[in-house]
Amino acid sequence: MKLDSVVDAGFEALASLRHARVFHPQGVLARGRLRVADARGEYLIGAPECPVAARFSKAASTPGGWPDVLGFALRMHTTHGPWDLALATVGGTGTVSRFAITPTRGWVHACYGSLMPYRLADSPPLWLFAEPGPKHPGSASLSDMRAALRTDALPITLHAKGIGGKATVLAQLELESAPDEPAPDAFDPVLNTPPAVELLPRWVAAIRAQAYRGSRRGRHSATGGARR
Repeated sequence: MKLDSVVDAGFEALASLRHARVFHPQGVLARGRLRVADARGEYLIGAPECPVAARFSKAASTPGGWPDVLGFALRMHTTHGPWDLALATVGGTGTVSRFAITPTRGWVHACYGSLMPYRLADSPPLWLFAEPGPKHPGSASLSDMRAALRTDALPITLHAKGIGGKATVLAQLELESAPDEPAPDAFDPVLNTPPAVELLPRWVAAIRAQAYRGSRRGRHSATGGARR
């Protein structure tokens, strides 16, 4: 059996058993707007700004404000179609630390990273990062994040960085609570990318696509097709 088939079947079984995502099963939804910072961002988005949907989550669902690997999923509604990012807290933006998935003690302390690099148009491989502003909660509690989104718009900066050199700001986000909106279809950073965006390396992206596909199928079979 091929590796991608094993990954697909394994994630389907785990998601069906949990009746939820394999990782980051619980989260808080948000909505807002993205404003690009330069001409490259406008080219990728197709406009100076666009609406977004987002989800903050905890990988292991540790109780209350306990530290966890925090997740930030983002869907940008570009003129080219949806562009999804699925970021997790990492040790930093350095050459090694960007690959280290790291538990974090609070949302305000998070450094979210893509782990895998992207090619944006004709760029060299770039890793994407999201940096929260000071209004984000100091604990890792989902309840605290939900309350913060209801109170004020929370800022996040998206930036890109190669192996060397400085980070480049791509866009600024402002997010608020989305309690009455239905959850978007599952975020899929492999399937949902604009034509000028590619997740690298391709063979890892293909395996990751199978994991997302298996997880979606397992959740839907466990809930009779209902989206979670």
